[in-house]
Amino acid sequence: MSRTGIYTGVVIILIIILGAIVLALKGNNKTTPTTSTKTTTQTNSTKSTTPSSTSPSSTSTQTTSASTITYTDSGFSPATLTVKSGTKVTIKNSSSQAISFNSDPHPVHTDDPQLNVGEIAAGQSSSFTPTTTGSHGYHNHLDPTQKGTLVVN
Repeated sequence: MSRTGIYTGVVIILIIILGAIVLALKGNNKTTPTTSTKTTTQTNSTKSTTPSSTSPSSTSTQTTSASTITYTDSGFSPATLTVKSGTKVTIKNSSSQAISFNSDPHPVHTDDPQLNVGEIAAGQSSSFTPTTTGSHGYHNHLDPTQKGTLVVN
């Protein structure tokens, strides 16, 4: 076999591998945070001790000691949530479809790995406990136009 044939074969194999990686990242974005706690519960058993805004287009800022970010078919509410480091944050999916909650920027999710909760099915919720202070953007990986900000003090 000639060198050209070998190089062509290697290039084809690399393209197949890269394609498989891209498909895997698009279809199955379940990353487990390395420094946070993640729990998943049914919505009907989730009890929030802190009220949250129910308007998906809300641009308000909420500061509490136990906090919930609610996702509906219109996006995240509140748009900005401020919590103290070590506060449990729950993402409640009240929409009709699964979401994938991840830190910015899309699609690499490198802003704050603690926010890389991954997929949350419709009617489910998931929690994590952020400890990295600062302002961290997040989005729905399945629709990156839907965004929010978590400020950790």
